[in-house]
Amino acid sequence: MAPWNGTSPEMTAFRKYCLEHGLFLDVHLHTALIIPPLIITEEQLSEGFVVLDEALKITDKATK
Repeated sequence: MAPWNGTSPEMTAFRKYCLEHGLFLDVHLHTALIIPPLIITEEQLSEGFVVLDEALKITDKATK
């Protein structure tokens, strides 16, 4: 979603959507880093994947 060693509006939107929906992550240039705590429950993990899936759908639409 971003050029090597750069950023893009899609990556910015991806990060913003995730943070607004409770999925805390670090986005650096073209990389999204998600590190859940070791004590995460399966329910919390599932919720995070829902947010991540939706964020990727939104950015996919923006790149087409």
